[in-house]
Amino acid sequence: MSAQPIIRVELLGGLGNQLFQAAAGYALARRLGGALQFDISRFRAKSSRAFALEGLAHGGVVVESGAGQRLAARAWRRLSFGQAIAPPGWKGSAFREASYAYDPRFEAISGSCFLSGYFHSEKYFKGFEADLRRSLDLGPLVTEKARALAASMPERSLAVHLRIGDFTQSQFSAVHGTLAPRYYRDAIALACAARGIERIYVFTDTPDAIPALMPEGVAYEAVTGNPAHDDLWLMSRARHHIIANSTFSWWSAWLDDRPGKLVIAPRAWLAPEALKKTYIGDLYPEGWVML
Repeated sequence: MSAQPIIRVELLGGLGNQLFQAAAGYALARRLGGALQFDISRFRAKSSRAFALEGLAHGGVVVESGAGQRLAARAWRRLSFGQAIAPPGWKGSAFREASYAYDPRFEAISGSCFLSGYFHSEKYFKGFEADLRRSLDLGPLVTEKARALAASMPERSLAVHLRIGDFTQSQFSAVHGTLAPRYYRDAIALACAARGIERIYVFTDTPDAIPALMPEGVAYEAVTGNPAHDDLWLMSRARHHIIANSTFSWWSAWLDDRPGKLVIAPRAWLAPEALKKTYIGDLYPEGWVML
């Protein structure tokens, strides 16, 4: 009898990115009847990024290289030049996504495989949506404060994700950019007209920026200062969604599986220069409205 294949996923980035990476690995492990592992060696003790999937029902096992292996892995990453090269000590194959677009080579993977990339497309986990929504449910991790706010949301509620703070930093702004105020004003006006919104909840790290983005006469509630898991889960509990150019709010909208939801997403997912050379069409699920 052949050994069970192992799908090991290299995790990096914040919660939104880790959810994409975990979802791709989960779907592949399920397709191959394999075991799922998360390699967290890219996270550093003093970094703002850390493993964020603990406590979820994904079934993945966390693995981390020792100090010597981490040094070898850093050298491997520098020398791989974007190629799919198995890291030191890995016995299976390796797969690195070719670009930001969905990489159909993913469908041909067989046997144990080390996955490296961002995997920013629902296409990597098509067919496993229901299982993933259960496995990645953040509900068990959220605070009672979050549960109380979710319980108070009216039927025609709207979650708006306004992300400005870290995207204005030089290392992010050149790639991600910051959405223009017009995007939020137009998106909120569209949602209110289409769904008769009763209450707007604005999730943001920069509450002072909210008034300039709201259409005249629209009331809202700013939601700030919560743990990341609370915010993502709360946004998913709103009935409709306006997301930022952020994988964090992408997941809040995707995890909501209720029919009839309205999701509005920005066409300007990246800064103008980055957008010119990056195909982002595979990022948006069917039915989402792009502005």
